[in-house]
Amino acid sequence: MLDRFLVTAEASGMLPVICINKIDLVQLEKLKAQMALYEGIGYNLIYTSIVTGAGIDEMRTVMKDRISAIVGSSGVGKSSLLNEIQPGLQLRVGDVDERMHKGQHTTTEVALLPLHFGGFVADTPGIRTLGLFEIDDEQGLDIHFPEMRPYIPECKFAACTHQHEPGCAVKSAVEGGKISELRYDSYLRISGFSAGRFEREGPKKEKKRYERRHKRAKR
Repeated sequence: MLDRFLVTAEASGMLPVICINKIDLVQLEKLKAQMALYEGIGYNLIYTSIVTGAGIDEMRTVMKDRISAIVGSSGVGKSSLLNEIQPGLQLRVGDVDERMHKGQHTTTEVALLPLHFGGFVADTPGIRTLGLFEIDDEQGLDIHFPEMRPYIPECKFAACTHQHEPGCAVKSAVEGGKISELRYDSYLRISGFSAGRFEREGPKKEKKRYERRHKRAKR
């Protein structure tokens, strides 16, 4: 899900910031070790907790004088975090469902809120599934994975899907440890090459992807 959010931000020309909330509930050092691959790619990570106050000032800094949107799954504490970033918003918050272990929808519509330190922020409803914006026909999904970009021009075939083609520089980078296997697996799942919870596709979508890649190859 995180990779799908990042691809959406990349494709839309937005600056993504990864906020890991509720860090008071986990072992922070272990969490940072798990998230190190995203820092290595170049993404900005902020670790927050409304219980300890960690990361709140950092969030204000990145949001200052910008138009921001707080997005994520239900129950991750988006509204609670905004209430802490700017006391007085009084956004409605709710508990995680104890039976389903999932967040409950307390935010039901998008509201653009002014920030007293400059800028605006949108508090959005929780997202349980995320469909991608249409990827530009002149590009492919791979261009929205920053760590793949340096290797794409080195592939033997211009329309390389980085799945089975010989002479694929991206696959070589994965095998050489220069691209994370986890991120590569996400790329395959989102592309529909590997069966995943959110990435199942039909023949029509597969044909469209084939035509798009061959259009790029003729450039």
